[in-house]
Amino acid sequence: MELCKHCSEPILPRSDYQNQIYCSFKCWKAHRETPQHMFAPENEPSLSEWIQSQIIAWGSIIGMFAFLFVVLVSVATFVVNLQYFLMISTTVCAILVYFVLRMMHTTEQLNELLKIPKSFDTWKLIGIAFLIDIFVVKPLHILFTFYFFPDAENQEVITALKEMSQISAIITAVSVSILTPILEELLFRGFVLGMFLRCYSKTPAIILSAFIFAMVHEPIAIGMAFGGGLLYGWLRVRTGSIVPSMIAHMIWNSFISLIVLFY
Repeated sequence: MELCKHCSEPILPRSDYQNQIYCSFKCWKAHRETPQHMFAPENEPSLSEWIQSQIIAWGSIIGMFAFLFVVLVSVATFVVNLQYFLMISTTVCAILVYFVLRMMHTTEQLNELLKIPKSFDTWKLIGIAFLIDIFVVKPLHILFTFYFFPDAENQEVITALKEMSQISAIITAVSVSILTPILEELLFRGFVLGMFLRCYSKTPAIILSAFIFAMVHEPIAIGMAFGGGLLYGWLRVRTGSIVPSMIAHMIWNSFISLIVLFY
């Protein structure tokens, strides 16, 4: 298998930058900006190659969401109870997204993407992410909600939790705290952000993935979801794995669920 000229990672079969010299547009750009290649026009991809990368990235993302929408509708046809629908649909979708990621990546790349954090520095980043969630993202969400939704009381899931029996609420809280972060990190930081990193540099890729992450949430949660998307995207890019962002996401959702259940 050919290796990327910039990062030495295996080039995926779908990559088509500079006749399989680079694994992504990001690597082409980074390699081009090194002093010895900054003024080498022969290394630049053509306009058609750049357009092709955009079509592949955006088309793949739209196709993925369309596919998952069909899956959710299919599950909803057979499961009408909210807590069981949430549990079953998130599990099924997470498994499907995982297999898509397996098809997209080599074994080495997938192992890196799903690498379990072992170093203290990585766990420190997870702790920092949780603190930012509490002291930055949540206050900004409150301001966003107060300004744009002054009459709103709670998000739909939180309202549903309060109206459920204790057992049903616990089942739903577990789904929200564990299963939902697994699905969302596989989908948004694994697939969506991964596709954008092939076309853009890190910052635009993180912002775009956070924007899409926010758009799939209900309106009242858009502000918090966008902030969380930025934070988890940064964590995924910083560590090279989606597991740290998955853990941080689980901690945050568990924190909110416990407040709702026992407040």
